[in-house]
Amino acid sequence: MIKQLAQTAGAVVFIAVFLVGAALIGPARAADLSQAVVLVASQNLDGSPFQQTVVIAAPLPDGGHIGFIVNRPTTVKLSTLFPEQAPARNVKEPVYLGGPALASSVFVLMRRAPDGASVIPLMPGVVAVFDKETIDRVIETTPNAGRYFVGMILWDADELEQEVAGRVWDVRHADVNNVLPAQAPGLWKSLRPPMASIQGAKET
Repeated sequence: MIKQLAQTAGAVVFIAVFLVGAALIGPARAADLSQAVVLVASQNLDGSPFQQTVVIAAPLPDGGHIGFIVNRPTTVKLSTLFPEQAPARNVKEPVYLGGPALASSVFVLMRRAPDGASVIPLMPGVVAVFDKETIDRVIETTPNAGRYFVGMILWDADELEQEVAGRVWDVRHADVNNVLPAQAPGLWKSLRPPMASIQGAKET
């Protein structure tokens, strides 16, 4: 993710400041990232494109992780991206910004895989649809059964573990209601630890 962040404007300065800060704070308690987790942006991401984001992150077979920002709705409707596809006008929600990787691609997160579809299970109760044929079928048959994202986040092997150890993210249990919440605004605040806990972590 840091590599992706480095491609955005002003991120080089941010990364340098972050790495110094993480070294001063010291290592955090290890988290189990062998299963899907919800990542809550810590104050170390303030001022970056990931400020106040909430991310579903799931492990990949190569030791890396895949993720989607779940609380960044855009003002763009799916029909704007697919003007030639009439059923896209039936999608009520705007498209979400999933992350900087594959930013020109559209993905769908759903609670249940369409029949016969090839999907990537992110966690119990949430699957990611990647192939165009299945996405087209979802739009045409059940347009509001999923949430549409442009882009995603990809971590190399051990990269997410390093970010968690450096207190880039607070780790939460992966709950479907936090991954596909009815209302994305306010999600980050609801998952943040109390201010007293934050201050205590800085002092340890």
